[in-house]
Amino acid sequence: MDETSTASLAEFLGKWPWFHALSTELRALTLGTSVEMKVAAGQYVARAGEPSAYWYGVVSGQLQMCIVGPEGDETTLYYLREGEWCGDGSLLKRELMQYDLRSLTSARLCLVPANTFHVLRSSSLEFSNFLCDVMNARMGEFVGMLVASRLLGPEKRVAKALLMLAKNGHEDALRLSIHQRDLALICGLSRQRVNMALASFKQDGIVRTEGPKGFLIVHTQRLRDYIGN
Repeated sequence: MDETSTASLAEFLGKWPWFHALSTELRALTLGTSVEMKVAAGQYVARAGEPSAYWYGVVSGQLQMCIVGPEGDETTLYYLREGEWCGDGSLLKRELMQYDLRSLTSARLCLVPANTFHVLRSSSLEFSNFLCDVMNARMGEFVGMLVASRLLGPEKRVAKALLMLAKNGHEDALRLSIHQRDLALICGLSRQRVNMALASFKQDGIVRTEGPKGFLIVHTQRLRDYIGN
């Protein structure tokens, strides 16, 4: 790994309290064994059925956890944004990857090897607590998506997905870099149904498009009010 990559990973890892709580030796191990990966939009980072080799941190960009059924039908399990981690579940169970991990945008990733991951988990209480927080937050998202798919109508399912993609942020307006197809996969709806919901949201001032690429701007508080949060 070159000096630029090392500096980039040091900056990324340095953002996390668990990293600073490690001993000098464990910090050196983590930084010395982690690698930076750059991927283009649409590129697969890991595939279902492959060995679980890394814990993945999103330095920049957006990733998608998805599965493909026997007949080729695809569904999105989770949408990873900058500053999020994944791969911990398969590593903890020492099993093969249970889903595909694909980049939705160009992205930079921090890959912590499985052996380093297990050393950190067995040696650092702060790291173990962080893993619990990560998995608990992700489970909350899964439950919210399941409830939406079972109990809510199409429009509110789209609204819940948009709020999740916006990281439940509190800014007045947030820009989302996501294609309509990918939004449809997250919602479990057709592209046509998602387009109808977005058209309705635009009329109500909940979302708008901006720029030549049609970036979606979401108003998070209006989304919450619409959903009833």
